Amino acid sequence: MSPWSRGRGSLRLNLMMWLVVPVVAILAASVWLSYGGALRQATLVMDRNLAASARIIAEQLQYRDGQISVTIPPSALELFASDSHDEVAYAVIAPTHDLIAGFPGLSAPKALPPEFESHFFETMFRTEAMRTVILRQPVVTPTGMVAVTVMVGETQKARQALFRSLWLRGFAEQAALVLAAALAIWIGINRELRPLLSLRQAVLERPGDRFEPFDARSVQSEVRPLVDALNRHMERLSQHLDRQKRFLDHAAHQLRTPLTIMKTQIGVARRTHDTIEGSLALAGVDENLTAMSRLTNQLLTLGRVDHNRAALQSERVDLTAVARDAVTEAAPRGLDRGVEFVLQADGPCPVMATRTLVREMLNNLIDNAVQYAGTGTTATISVRRDTSAAILAVEDNGAGASADELQELFERFRRGRGAREGGSGLGLSIVAEIAEMFGGSAELAPLSSGRGFCVVVRLPPAAEQI
Repeated sequence: MSPWSRGRGSLRLNLMMWLVVPVVAILAASVWLSYGGALRQATLVMDRNLAASARIIAEQLQYRDGQISVTIPPSALELFASDSHDEVAYAVIAPTHDLIAGFPGLSAPKALPPEFESHFFETMFRTEAMRTVILRQPVVTPTGMVAVTVMVGETQKARQALFRSLWLRGFAEQAALVLAAALAIWIGINRELRPLLSLRQAVLERPGDRFEPFDARSVQSEVRPLVDALNRHMERLSQHLDRQKRFLDHAAHQLRTPLTIMKTQIGVARRTHDTIEGSLALAGVDENLTAMSRLTNQLLTLGRVDHNRAALQSERVDLTAVARDAVTEAAPRGLDRGVEFVLQADGPCPVMATRTLVREMLNNLIDNAVQYAGTGTTATISVRRDTSAAILAVEDNGAGASADELQELFERFRRGRGAREGGSGLGLSIVAEIAEMFGGSAELAPLSSGRGFCVVVRLPPAAEQI
């Protein structure tokens, strides 16, 4: 199944999916990134409080009365005041690992930081997980400089509360932006689809017998090529229906006339008691049936030409061989009408066409000569090839047609004023349509003698075989 034959669903929903899904994906990535950012920010605030508290305590260290002592100022612990009621533990440890002040059990890491530098780590104090800072503060003693370790730890309730506040608020703001963007996209899509929906409604409300073009300026520039293509299709459809209507009108007229005549003739044959008059009436019926049979065959040929136009598959056809077969088959009919056939060909003349339709074209040209050339005439069928085309010409030396009739004889049901009864007026139009189908042309060539009739068909030649 081709991709064009599958259903595409709703254009509105498809556009929403293409626009909103990437936005939601970006939101998910943003939420993930904001999660890390909120956690880092909450940790940074906590680390700053811990470092500030440790420095306040470290600044109170002094050597007095033969030992290192410290006074813990209230401001060092007031930094941790919050609604979360976190527990705070601190420890001041001498170089001899003796506890100078604080809480026992707050253990230092194995690798101590350099002096004056802070280091943050996670540890357990009793049953609580704490984030702790360690700071080594130098203290002057009579024997020299020694480093005292200051540690301050806090449970992480406040950090978790701050993290949740920052992250959830950011998530709510971004979600609100995505919802606003989705609403704006939906409104924009509906607004931009209005011209298409109006065009759809105009197509649905258009009567079947109206083919006026739609206004391409009423839709967006991206859709205008589609509207232009629709208008061109409407124009072709209008022309096709006009041709069909004219064809049906002419066909109905052509069929109605012999049917009316046959009805009259049959009525005469049924009423008369004269054998000769009845025979003449039946002979007239037979003649009209023959004409109707020919007309029907011509109509079927036109239908076959139209069908092959939509599904054309060309092949390599020798125009000379087809002409030879057609002349051989038509020779007895020509002799019955007093028309002699002459075939002139230099040799094979290949064209790209279908043998059936080329034979149909030749039969119509030959039948045209048989019907209208007249008794005691010669019809010459010539096949030749020049540099750009294969040329088929059928010429007779009969009465021909007047100059003002030549341009109209390729139209359907058009016959010359001097034509005999029994023709349908479709032969030359079939020839022209078959030639056009294969990229060629058909024309009536004027004769220098002023008498006769000549049809010249040009077809693109087939490429030479290697």
